[in-house]
Amino acid sequence: MVADNCASPYINKTWSRSGNWEAVRRRLLEKRICDLRLRIKGSPLEPFIRQLERELPAKNISFVPDFYLTDSWGCPDKVPVVGIPFYLSSCLLGRIEKEQTGELEDSRTIMQLLRHEAGHAINYAFRLWEEPGWQETFGRFSKPYREVFSPNPWSRRFVRHICSYAYGYTYAQKHPDDDFAETFAVWLTPRSNWRRKYRDWPAIEKLNYVNRLMRTISEQKPKCKSRKRLLPLSELTMTLGEYYQRRIREYGKTS
Repeated sequence: MVADNCASPYINKTWSRSGNWEAVRRRLLEKRICDLRLRIKGSPLEPFIRQLERELPAKNISFVPDFYLTDSWGCPDKVPVVGIPFYLSSCLLGRIEKEQTGELEDSRTIMQLLRHEAGHAINYAFRLWEEPGWQETFGRFSKPYREVFSPNPWSRRFVRHICSYAYGYTYAQKHPDDDFAETFAVWLTPRSNWRRKYRDWPAIEKLNYVNRLMRTISEQKPKCKSRKRLLPLSELTMTLGEYYQRRIREYGKTS
């Protein structure tokens, strides 16, 4: 096991003092998340965010959302900031995540999720759901949001982008907001060849709509400038061990 090379001085010091994985793991699980001194700059996450920051202007989008560490992926409701799971900012925390849950986002998945969340952020920044044609294309933005949904895995009315554990490549069917975010992510992805791949699918109309819509906002200023964060690191006062205990309890309730 090599040194973590994490942006967190605390984690680096913990590893360098011991080098014994079991001892390091125990110390980290006993530490409050807010005290781990995590940050994005200099962490394993930074190259992925820099990649996204290159992709957006390459598509003539001048707006780039703010990113922050929290307990899960997502944007606060109608706020154009992107939350990223804190454990992705450290290789050692990533190792604990995989030990505890059996899963850890790989490089491809991280970029897919960043593009998806950027789609949400741009929707919120420019209040695109109010634009002509948005509701007709994706559905009613105010539709109730439900974690459990019943997708049609054979539908070609939706793009296929993120692969979720429970629903495969049908995440775009979860909610109109997710339909837009997934469509945007496919449109944004370099070399996705979306025109060719989806040319015979009804979903091509959504991609063409996004393509037109992005041209209209290229010179606009965001309508929403809020940067309010949901559960930033300073509010994650539970220990790392308590965090995983809570996730086990929540998973048990939904399984």
